[in-house]
Amino acid sequence: MLAFSIVLTSCGKSDPPITPEDNPGTPEIPVTPVTPDPPAQTKSISVLAIGNSFSVDAMQYLYDILKEDGAEEIVLGNLYIGGCSLSTHSGHFTSNDDAYTYYKNTTGTWSTSASYKPLDALRERDWNYITMQQASGDSGMPDTYEPYIDNILTIVKEYCPNAEVVWHMTWAYQGNSTHSSFPKYGSNQMTMYNAILNAVNTKVLTRANYKKVIPSGTAVQNLRTSVYGDNVTRDGYHMSYDAGRYVTALTWAGSLFGTDPQSISWHPSQYTYTDDQLSSIKEAAVNALKDPYKVTASSYPYVAPPADADLQELISTAGYNPDNYTQMEIPFTKFGYYNSSNATFISKMYNHQTSTASNLDDFCTTPIYEKKDIPNGSLIVVKPGFQYRPEGWITLDKANNSSTRPGNVTTTVVKVNDTWWGSWNYRAFNLLTNPRKTLTEETAAEVCKSFGIFIPKQ
Repeated sequence: MLAFSIVLTSCGKSDPPITPEDNPGTPEIPVTPVTPDPPAQTKSISVLAIGNSFSVDAMQYLYDILKEDGAEEIVLGNLYIGGCSLSTHSGHFTSNDDAYTYYKNTTGTWSTSASYKPLDALRERDWNYITMQQASGDSGMPDTYEPYIDNILTIVKEYCPNAEVVWHMTWAYQGNSTHSSFPKYGSNQMTMYNAILNAVNTKVLTRANYKKVIPSGTAVQNLRTSVYGDNVTRDGYHMSYDAGRYVTALTWAGSLFGTDPQSISWHPSQYTYTDDQLSSIKEAAVNALKDPYKVTASSYPYVAPPADADLQELISTAGYNPDNYTQMEIPFTKFGYYNSSNATFISKMYNHQTSTASNLDDFCTTPIYEKKDIPNGSLIVVKPGFQYRPEGWITLDKANNSSTRPGNVTTTVVKVNDTWWGSWNYRAFNLLTNPRKTLTEETAAEVCKSFGIFIPKQ
């Protein structure tokens, strides 16, 4: 493992060996010298990211993976500004203004500090690693890197001369992404991925200080050849909570700590995975660590459903027999959603009768269901191009916080089990497109048809 720190433990002094001079007239007795115990080693790692939402995605599950792999002292920091580019980082580092939100994790839970100055984070400790990255839309544009990459690097090395500076190679957008920067790459995923590789090759690897690259972009591209297909973002560019964030965290752990992704059993407990899904995620990370600058096809390939496949066909493509299930009748509500982390509404539906929220027309939603309504073995199905948030409540009068509120799911078929229910006693489903867009009456009807729950027959 990398980045060990040594903790010395005191050892009691042994008596000096008896010699003939100490005890004249006695024969010399061979004495085995006392060897003190080796000093205890504490496996530690500290990582500071100079990033944006893509570093938030990549680091979200990193602590838990490092912990399972034997790290005893873990310090993760993330200097965050949404969509931040090297140019913007350079300006804030030069002026040392309080423009950042500072995310930190030393216990397995992320905390945030607003209005944070970047030099305060650099001075905080003798960091093992400091990562840098370009804004996603500029990541494949080499002319956006200079002189900013060197300006930031100079300041980092001044305050943290012992830190190893690492480049975080970000990922290309989903093929149908509506991100405003996607047209720079002809709205073509592989064009964007290859442009990112070119920028890393010409603007990062040519600088002696960057001895290590975290190949998140390649891990994501590898995963897109797997059972997940091009379905690993939650909005066309940010990572999905179940597969995308997991594969990038495994890639970070492998790059920085030498973690073998195949050895990790931990995964986010609020999501369910098939054996092939877990294997494909780990394989994608392993192959990216082995071949960071080329796509490696998965051993668990994506099987495209028939064009315009209905929900039953999606179940069949996923390996289940639709004849063994009964589709639940769901009374959908158009232009509404639940937010279990809102202390006022909690389990009250946001809709045009109860709220003036500006995003109401982005969603459709289901009723709230109890465990008896969706028993273990049920299948939750969503068509490609759509997604859902499986809201959860322990009690309907207790709000979640933002970190415990369930995230969006893009996986086509999810099988319900005890893990899926977890501690929740009630669940509902907010439905939306992927990428998300405002709905009309017609498109809202399409969203409702994109989702289904299938109950196993007795």
